Amino acid sequence: MKNSGPVVVIGSGPAGAAAALFLAKAGIETLILEAGSKEAPLGFTARLRGFTFAKRRPPLQQRPDFTAIGDTAMKLFEELAPGGLSNHWSCAVPRFADEDFRDAERAGEAHTWPVSYADLAQWYDRVEPLLGIAGDVRETPHVPNGRPKHRWQLSREWDPVVRAAETLERSVVVMPYANGSATMATRSGTAFNAYTQLVLPAVHAGELAVLYDAQVQRLEWSAQDKRVVAVCYRNTLTGRQERVRCRAVVVAAGAVNSAQILLQSSSADFPAGLGNEHGVLGRYLHDHPLAKVVVDLPRAVPIHPASYLTRQSLERSEPLYAAACMQWCGAPALVRSALQGHPGRSRQVGFTVFGTMVPRPENFVALDPDQPTNGGQSQLLVSLEYPREVYETLERARDELLEVLRLAGWEPRLNDWTIESPGSSVHYGGTCRMHVSPRYGVVDAKCRIHGVPNVAVADSSVFTTGPEKNPVLTAMALAARTSELLARDLHDHVL
Repeated sequence: MKNSGPVVVIGSGPAGAAAALFLAKAGIETLILEAGSKEAPLGFTARLRGFTFAKRRPPLQQRPDFTAIGDTAMKLFEELAPGGLSNHWSCAVPRFADEDFRDAERAGEAHTWPVSYADLAQWYDRVEPLLGIAGDVRETPHVPNGRPKHRWQLSREWDPVVRAAETLERSVVVMPYANGSATMATRSGTAFNAYTQLVLPAVHAGELAVLYDAQVQRLEWSAQDKRVVAVCYRNTLTGRQERVRCRAVVVAAGAVNSAQILLQSSSADFPAGLGNEHGVLGRYLHDHPLAKVVVDLPRAVPIHPASYLTRQSLERSEPLYAAACMQWCGAPALVRSALQGHPGRSRQVGFTVFGTMVPRPENFVALDPDQPTNGGQSQLLVSLEYPREVYETLERARDELLEVLRLAGWEPRLNDWTIESPGSSVHYGGTCRMHVSPRYGVVDAKCRIHGVPNVAVADSSVFTTGPEKNPVLTAMALAARTSELLARDLHDHVL
């Protein structure tokens, strides 16, 4: 007998918000379980034509309940508040490119995605209008043409840089940003918070519901029905263990929490965690290795909109090792330029360098067997260590950035170079990865757990690999696709 109740979405971050929204639009009763409080302070952001002139948000906090092994300097940030870590997001929204999926395929069977760019293109098209994107409309092999609401173009002074990058088989484009040109005031610490801008309007319209202060701990598997029949959570206000019956579940709690929930969902059929028959759950944790470079120039150059120096071509890079440079162009940089007497121009330009790494099973999230649980919540062991190739890739991107600027006649001088600790980018992925085979993945091409037909995972944890681009837009596109496919099966009584 098919189970009654809503489809439960775990988490109200960008992927959870997209999953819930597309389920609700398909006529499915949808309930979001959110660990944060309805009254959690989210901060405040005010913008005028895309320029932030007032911002306040709570400080980013590290989780206290984990032990780092591998690189013990690694960071694990968490935001137990509606919208999750999108309250600290830079709002960059590039699409993954066709070559990102081909790069994974050339790395071998274990790293091949079960979906392609062609599979996701329509979902990018459907999600992007929700974000009010400002960006470029030029097509490059590295960054596909999206659907920006507002068109941005680099100043013509950047043309020599664009041409110089092409000689090294890179591209220079405008980095697309959510609400990039918006005039707005929002109860959020950033220009786009998935909860305030997607979930709340749907709640007010009566399209879905949110249960706050609900820290999900496990999914309840029925051996008789061969499906998950309830979601068990701890009410953080009362401390009581509670449960809600469900037709299906979409887990969208982030790469670490999604894996933790499934690992804690053990049963006689799944003694090592839900869907973990092959020991893959929690494995292949990956991150965007992060570095920062600051360059001094002999003259001031335009710094808005932000430029993006893309990765090397596939032909010039090893499989799954690449890096791109994202120019800084936030309110602090613009204020400094005004104080220096040349608003919107600067003689100092900073870039964040996002690199990639080959996902390995040795990097993982696991339950700590030697630590007691806290109200049903396990302590974690997290292993993440960068191989030597990561540092070489970041340094090569730095050197090519300087070379591009030199070829453009900008006479750059390196001011600062820093490689950050693992986890600093807050871009974890891969612990519940997609793959056609359960030997290499936890979920299939529909993002359904292998062997668990009514549970999907819809966040960056399903990424088979981690291209050098900000993951949020792709996580939202996958979540939208996952939810619509789930809704079709529910309407057709397949589930």
